[in-house]
Amino acid sequence: MDLEIVLRLESRVDRLIELKDSLEAECQRLREENKDLLAERSRVRSELDRIIGKLDEVGEEVP
Repeated sequence: MDLEIVLRLESRVDRLIELKDSLEAECQRLREENKDLLAERSRVRSELDRIIGKLDEVGEEVP
């Protein structure tokens, strides 16, 4: 009976370790995705600033 309890405990610990590893991998994937999204946001902001700058120049040229 004691051996059965130990084996069940070991099985549950193994499942928890697998879940932990899976969650760590998902966290790493999300960190990388977040980094990519932040870079994209920065690129879009730069493009918008450039376009707004051009519109400002056009607005200044109109009498």
